[in-house]
Amino acid sequence: MTEFGAGLRLDEDELPSLFDAGLLDTSLLLEEALTREFSAALAQRALALRLATKVLIEDPSPDSMALVLHEFGALLGDVESEMLDRPSAAEWRMAKQYSALTANFASPAPAENQGFSELPKMLGNSAWLTGRFKEMSAAGGLEWGGLPPSKGLSRNVGKRWFRRVAGRASGRLCTRLQRLKNGVENRSRQVWLLRRLGEDEYGPSPIYVFAHVELFPGIHSRVNETSLALECARLRGLATGLQLPDLALCFESADWIAHYALSFLLPPSPGEWPVRGARGLRRLLDGRLSRWYFGAFDHRMEPVEMAAAVLRIGRPLFYERVAAHALLEYSLLQGVAFSRSAAPSWMDIQSGLEREFSTLLDGYLLRVFYYPQLKKPDGWCAYLADLHALHFESGFSDGFLDYRARFLQRRGLASAMEILYRTTESHGLVQ
Repeated sequence: MTEFGAGLRLDEDELPSLFDAGLLDTSLLLEEALTREFSAALAQRALALRLATKVLIEDPSPDSMALVLHEFGALLGDVESEMLDRPSAAEWRMAKQYSALTANFASPAPAENQGFSELPKMLGNSAWLTGRFKEMSAAGGLEWGGLPPSKGLSRNVGKRWFRRVAGRASGRLCTRLQRLKNGVENRSRQVWLLRRLGEDEYGPSPIYVFAHVELFPGIHSRVNETSLALECARLRGLATGLQLPDLALCFESADWIAHYALSFLLPPSPGEWPVRGARGLRRLLDGRLSRWYFGAFDHRMEPVEMAAAVLRIGRPLFYERVAAHALLEYSLLQGVAFSRSAAPSWMDIQSGLEREFSTLLDGYLLRVFYYPQLKKPDGWCAYLADLHALHFESGFSDGFLDYRARFLQRRGLASAMEILYRTTESHGLVQ
């Protein structure tokens, strides 16, 4: 797989125009190796990759390159899924997350403070964190008592543990899979832009419109660059009127929020992530969260990864930005035309987007509520526990629930849903 990725020249900044014929031989060797080591389904995936590679070599073009990248990315994802069912790879995954979590207890310090000597012990005793590590060990068939997380959190232990498991054959394969997936996604973004725009140059707003239309193929959206700008201006007024200045700032210009979405929230190739109902929407939203938290788009974020990312950057992420984009996306899909047969899917999509906006607005409120408390380690423990509750289970702390109720009440809102419903006032009836 590494050799095939090198043949695609994924590490180069520029898109290659020609590919060496040896790439086809590499694809055949890859097919044979996967047939020996993995399932029949993976063998079929490898065959599809080889056939796509043949087309790429004979007739190199953005379209044939896109097909190879699609097949190679799907193959990498399937290999990763099958690998993680094996105890050796499960330990790699667990060690990687443990190491990432413990790496930033001292430097850089959380929230720009000195290292908290009490934080590892306090966080290690968190019920949600211990529960997640136990779930990972059980799913991978590992003995919990013999693993470092069962004994607490230690930066040095984490480094040694991950170095050890990453040096095994299975660990090296998992590491390569992760790097290749990132390389495929980066190249796919380039190829999508080339296929969609050709040699023309466009600003962020029209590119975002192209992506939005591809993401929702069953809905005949009439959005264009002008209507996007008008929608952003309208939502800015709505946010300002509701005393939500952080959200209003995100709508200062259509280009700003479009650029932010293109950078952090949209798939590498939007047409390959079509949303036609609840399942497609869930896949898209999971990918967005992973990408926003610095992971691959084709990945579902896990609780320990999320906590590690927050500790690494030393502050909560700016949830008002993703909440603003969720508000925009929901509003853009109001008053659109669709066939009678697509109505159930449209309702599923709208319901899912409503839940997503409510979640992201809660993420923003969590950030506002907890940020002053991050000067103390117990503030960090409380924030990470509520962040876990936000994305993976219910049950916020009483302090946050009280804060959220007062925040909404001061703005004359019973819930976040009322914000969404106010976006529908200027849209026409669904046709």
